[in-house]
Amino acid sequence: MAHLMLALLGPFQATLDGLTPIQGLSSDYLRALLAFLAVERSREHPREALAALLWPERSDREAASALRHALGNLRFALRDPRTPSPILLVTRTSVQFNVASDHWLDVAEFEQLADVGRGDPAPTDLSGLTRAAELYRAPFLDGLSVASSPAFDDWLLLKDDEFRRAALSVLGRLTSLHLARGDYVQSARWARRQIELESYREEAHRQLMAALALGGER
Repeated sequence: MAHLMLALLGPFQATLDGLTPIQGLSSDYLRALLAFLAVERSREHPREALAALLWPERSDREAASALRHALGNLRFALRDPRTPSPILLVTRTSVQFNVASDHWLDVAEFEQLADVGRGDPAPTDLSGLTRAAELYRAPFLDGLSVASSPAFDDWLLLKDDEFRRAALSVLGRLTSLHLARGDYVQSARWARRQIELESYREEAHRQLMAALALGGER
């Protein structure tokens, strides 16, 4: 059984068994389809909805045919036909990402870590917050686009904003934690990372000034 590693918090990355990137995923349509199913993994998706999402400019019949062809190529690239626990659960009417399959998804780990201690004024999970911050490499699916698909673009923008806000929250808590522990070098590091993501983030500028001042760099 092949182990899929899928990283979406930044440029799209997908490998099987920790080896080289999956060669069969050169098409942006295949990458977009796999990414969408992975992120929206909690439910099954009607074939008609997926076809309309990625090929809205085509007729229903042409879009359905394009989806069928894409699914065939995607399943082949993921080696699904040869495994008892495929990545994709495909029926005549629907498609769903198999959460029980052998895979690792950066979005899933990030969401789990980002939720720990949220709202806690005194966060303590330093390792978890650091891991979450490291998982957020760049904007969600950075560089990926699908021609003539406004609905997919809207979904992409929505999820990008959601993950960016979660990352900023993680970074803010991480900065505060290091500041409280007197580790001003690390506190300044994570404050600067916040500013990279959102240059006008006032709280991050205050944290950075505090870390520099307390660290002797007035």
